[in-house]
Amino acid sequence: MSLRPDLEFTYDRQGQPVAAKCSLCGATMPAPPEDLELPADVIVWLSRRYIEHKAELHAPLK
Repeated sequence: MSLRPDLEFTYDRQGQPVAAKCSLCGATMPAPPEDLELPADVIVWLSRRYIEHKAELHAPLK
């Protein structure tokens, strides 16, 4: 297991991204809005939530 957090996606049976979590702490990202239809839009939305999560909880120590 890596000590660096990564974003792990969960996909439905059709291969569409539906959820994501932080690999380091296991926190689940908020569910994407239902109006996002394109898989790329869902990935971008979840990635932005993850960037916020990582900055708040996993920022490098200085």
